[in-house]
Amino acid sequence: MARIVAEGDVAIELRRDDQDYTARLLADGSVSAAVTSQSAAVAGCTVTPLGVMSYRACATPVFARRWFAGGVNAQSLARAPVIEYDRRDDLQARWLRARGASVETPPRIFVPASHDFATAVRSGLGWGMLPPLQADGPIAAGEIVVLEGDPIDVPLYWQQWDLRSPLLDRVARIVVDEARRALSPAGGRPD
Repeated sequence: MARIVAEGDVAIELRRDDQDYTARLLADGSVSAAVTSQSAAVAGCTVTPLGVMSYRACATPVFARRWFAGGVNAQSLARAPVIEYDRRDDLQARWLRARGASVETPPRIFVPASHDFATAVRSGLGWGMLPPLQADGPIAAGEIVVLEGDPIDVPLYWQQWDLRSPLLDRVARIVVDEARRALSPAGGRPD
């Protein structure tokens, strides 16, 4: 966002929602553009693929030793507290299902703010799915560890109203440029 503001006079109102639900904001006219996980264009919009965000299940070393001493399995996952963004967040549920674990039984802690969510994981409140931008530094510092299991890859798209606007075109260009730096087109790690 800093690049957008730095390149000229613009007022921005950021709307925060899960990537699975931001397309609704476009459909109801609340926003003129959105990052979404929906590849199909909202009526009247264009779609540009941004890349893939790879979320890894992470926890503090102390949390992992306490709750997963016998391994990360269906039994331990059923008891270990899980942090979720909100009740619509399905990343943790998708990871649990992939591990053959129950989605209903783990105690849940809801933290509906991205930064606070990562802080909750780093504080040892529970385990949660973190993207590289929030996980890589703490992993390198030994503050958190990656739990056994594959990451959850989420393809992301830029959708915007299909209208010609120099400002909206500039915003789209910057968003796409920044996404190419942070996301992977193939689900792996960006360079």
